[in-house]
Amino acid sequence: MSFNRPRLGDSTYSGRPFNPRPATLSPAACHSPMATAPANSVTETQTAEPVPLQPEPIATFPTPPPGSTAVTDRQADLVCLSDIENRPVDWLWQDRLASGTLAMLSGDPGSGKTWVALAIAAALSRGRVPSNRAPFTADTREPDTILYASAGNEAAELVRSRFVKLDGDPARLFLLRGVLSAGSTHSTSLSLRDTPMLEDALERTHARLLIIDPLHSYLWAVDRHRANESGRAFDNLARLAEKHRCCILLVRHLRKRGAGQASIELSSAIRTEFLAGSSPDAPTQPALVQVKSNLGPLAPSLGYTIDQTGGFSWTGPSKLTPEELMTDRPIAAGLPRRKLVAEWLRQNLLEGKCSQYNIEAAAQRDGVCITTLRRAKFDLGVLSTKESVSGSWYWALPKNGHPPNQPQT
Repeated sequence: MSFNRPRLGDSTYSGRPFNPRPATLSPAACHSPMATAPANSVTETQTAEPVPLQPEPIATFPTPPPGSTAVTDRQADLVCLSDIENRPVDWLWQDRLASGTLAMLSGDPGSGKTWVALAIAAALSRGRVPSNRAPFTADTREPDTILYASAGNEAAELVRSRFVKLDGDPARLFLLRGVLSAGSTHSTSLSLRDTPMLEDALERTHARLLIIDPLHSYLWAVDRHRANESGRAFDNLARLAEKHRCCILLVRHLRKRGAGQASIELSSAIRTEFLAGSSPDAPTQPALVQVKSNLGPLAPSLGYTIDQTGGFSWTGPSKLTPEELMTDRPIAAGLPRRKLVAEWLRQNLLEGKCSQYNIEAAAQRDGVCITTLRRAKFDLGVLSTKESVSGSWYWALPKNGHPPNQPQT
């Protein structure tokens, strides 16, 4: 079969590739072996007038009619981006804490994380900017209600006294102590899997800021080494913050964090992250340093001090950078780098085995050299195992807890 290709000079087809299409026959013609073309029809050897190309219609997504076999109880949730209205960021604390997002405050024990979290809460409860005690200007916002979930801090001895020293409004701070069953006066422990309880507390208080301090106390029901478990818990928190237009601030102990999948999933779920602490060169000058922000540029570092009487105060802008705070962060004074890394690895394996991939990812995030990490692995006698032939490698501490190897000189 031959085709009469259009002439290159034809304006209709000029510059367009020619794609032959099979002719469409009627059902009668398909079943009649002796069917002949009408006298005025165009045959293969005749030249037909070119037909202008018509634009193809835009694809749509038809909805199956009720009762159709295609209808199921589940379907894809689709929305066109043009139907979504642009919404500016609603800042609780400009460039630092935003409504509808997850934030994290990390630091070593004794770095003042709880003081920092309560100082932020105290200022917002009075309608003030946390860092300079000045009231919000222009579009002055009303004082915010704070929900504080704390499993390790005594309410009467610690939280109340600190909040009063920080000039916070106690009538706007609600403590989330746990889960209270019907007919009982003693609450049970709360975990991040208890999303209905967290939502109930937010609905009853209308809190704009939820502080969870410390995070590890609420992960007891979550398998931190399973991506589906930890990821689902943090995704639920993110949806909760978005639904109630509040900011959820997670306070995390660095020494007690798990280097498993939970840390990886958490780092991807949060929108802003802070470190509280100091550099090795200036241990008496701590600062709140923002190390991550998906909502805008990093805010300047803010210095703070905690005096001998237990008083907290902001000291103004700090020159401490995220690199200075995150690089070579000492775990114990006077230890060489290899022992520092060995202690880092031991802390990250205390809660059980962890995949080599997650360990090395956490090491890169914390500024730990991979070569030094592998040497420290030898020093600790860390065991490497595989769950299957094609599975991942897992690291675990020796059962007796005593490293059989000694550091090489």
